[in-house]
Amino acid sequence: MSMSQAIIKKSLNALENKPAHSGYIVDEQGKEVQITAAMIRSVCHQLLNQCRAIKN
Repeated sequence: MSMSQAIIKKSLNALENKPAHSGYIVDEQGKEVQITAAMIRSVCHQLLNQCRAIKN
């Protein structure tokens, strides 16, 4: 596991263990959808892959 992946994993674990307010986004049909830790994790991995692609 790379250093950046370890940091992301540790940060997300810290977020999941603390009570927090929920966030919502609006989908294409105009319905509110709760933002989940899995969504955040997915976006972080996508951004990490984009940054790696730019370096290469």
